[in-house]
Amino acid sequence: MNLNHYQVFVTVAEKGNFSKAGQELFLSQPAVSQMMSQLEQELGCRLFVRQSRGVVLTVEGQEFYHQVKTGVQALEQANQRMQEMKLLEWGVLRLGVSDTISRYVLPKRLKKFSNRYPRLRISIRNGTSSELEHMLLSGEVDLVFGFMPQHLEEVEFCTLMTLHEVFVTSREYARELPELLTAQNIHQIKIMMLDRKSQTRKQIDAHLLLQNISLNPEVELANYELLAEFAKEGLGVAILARELIEDLHVLRSNIDLPTRDVGFYYQRKIPLSHAAKAFVETMIQ
Repeated sequence: MNLNHYQVFVTVAEKGNFSKAGQELFLSQPAVSQMMSQLEQELGCRLFVRQSRGVVLTVEGQEFYHQVKTGVQALEQANQRMQEMKLLEWGVLRLGVSDTISRYVLPKRLKKFSNRYPRLRISIRNGTSSELEHMLLSGEVDLVFGFMPQHLEEVEFCTLMTLHEVFVTSREYARELPELLTAQNIHQIKIMMLDRKSQTRKQIDAHLLLQNISLNPEVELANYELLAEFAKEGLGVAILARELIEDLHVLRSNIDLPTRDVGFYYQRKIPLSHAAKAFVETMIQ
């Protein structure tokens, strides 16, 4: 079965002439005639009746035309769609993002991508770091925009920025605190942190433990924005990323807090879609 023969057949049937069909398809008249003869031999029936001014369909040819026309149109539409995807005129970017990143880091970068490729649709799914890794490895998203993943052997990670954790609170509450937070006085401070299920919290706890510091926060919250709001109200001292905070006072401290890389990652062994490739190129420019 040669799919080209079917397209040539449909064109001949509609033009009623081998020469005119050849002109439209950029084929010679003998080539069109030969292809139709091969198709008739393959099907075991006559499709055309040759006349002085061209050809007309036989009864079998008419039935074959009605059946093949739909398939040829579907193939043409499929080919057109592939070209549109290649030219980034159609497609879907399936993106997984963490709640924190989707609020503080992603919007401006996504706006740049949308302005450049307005015809591409964007599908965004939120989740924790572990949930996002699972989405990527199971093929539910093309890329993840978030913190560096744990399983680097399976993904390609590109760093876009580095976040630095700091102690923060309101300016009013800061006046009641020591000028310098240390390992000796930190336990006297009302500390607020993300809950223990958070990957960020786990990294902070592990980093502090290396300095023989184990914090028992009085407030634990699952939401980053809510933690920032509590700090703005002076309800305690929170540990947040310097690059993401607004209207908060950064406290001086000799306690070392971790940094976290933010970027995007994708599966090494899975080819990226045209939309995903365009997103990567936009992010690294």
